[in-house]
Amino acid sequence: MVRALLEIGLEVNDLKDAFSTIAAEGARLASSYAPHRSGTLAGDVRGNRARSSAHVAAGRASVPYAGPINYGWAKHHIAANGFMQRADKAWQPFALKRLEQEINAQITRRGLR
Repeated sequence: MVRALLEIGLEVNDLKDAFSTIAAEGARLASSYAPHRSGTLAGDVRGNRARSSAHVAAGRASVPYAGPINYGWAKHHIAANGFMQRADKAWQPFALKRLEQEINAQITRRGLR
């Protein structure tokens, strides 16, 4: 997709606001799906935008159990919760629509249509 955008004259950086919005909203949704036993895991979910993508992450040194909670850990009898995957599945149609809107807006702004 990035290659195709460059071929028509758009810069990937032109989409950074859309990626930022997608990452922030994805993080908000994933946080709502996370278990809220103490609220620490839900509070650690964050959205990060890269140059050409949006990422949602959970876990760090202070929240090392994010992975086992999401993916499970059979050895320790921890069932997979899958909160990140559920959020991704729920948010994907909206994220794609937001990205499409921004691409179309950039095409129109640059007179490429």
